[in-house]
Amino acid sequence: MSVTEKKLSPVLENYLEIIFLHELRDGAARASDVADAAGVTRSTVTSALKALQRMGYVEYEPYSLIHLTRDGMRVGRELAHRHIVLQEFFQHVLQLDEKLASSVSCDLEHILPREVMLRLGQFVLYLQESGEDWKNWFAEYEKNRPAHPRRLRDAELLRQSPHALPPRAGQSE
Repeated sequence: MSVTEKKLSPVLENYLEIIFLHELRDGAARASDVADAAGVTRSTVTSALKALQRMGYVEYEPYSLIHLTRDGMRVGRELAHRHIVLQEFFQHVLQLDEKLASSVSCDLEHILPREVMLRLGQFVLYLQESGEDWKNWFAEYEKNRPAHPRRLRDAELLRQSPHALPPRAGQSE
């Protein structure tokens, strides 16, 4: 089963990931822990927990600890892994600020297809195992790039766009 099989919304995925991390660290989560981490009210979390329980991802009773089911642990682990891969890519490969890398990772972990995540994970792992040579790529780029980056002309944009339109009859490229 993949992360999206039971149609988890990005918000529910975030809650599930938060619960997963609390369960790994503390053995369980509390609704207040989830609310604090997500920056929402406890009543908002309670509604989400009921939805996650209906989907079979959590064991939850009001005012008690939250535990993930087997499916919840599996999906939580996959979500946490997605976040780590994206965070590594944005922070260490693209050399973005940690806060921005985390924010973008959190947004993208919910929408990128499994195949893209797998390939990106393989790429990050390859770079990590290939030594230090690649780590200065951005500094080299900054040092060697032209003062004004090349801008594509409109005709080039039209031709190179993934949604490229064929030339009209009698129109030259």
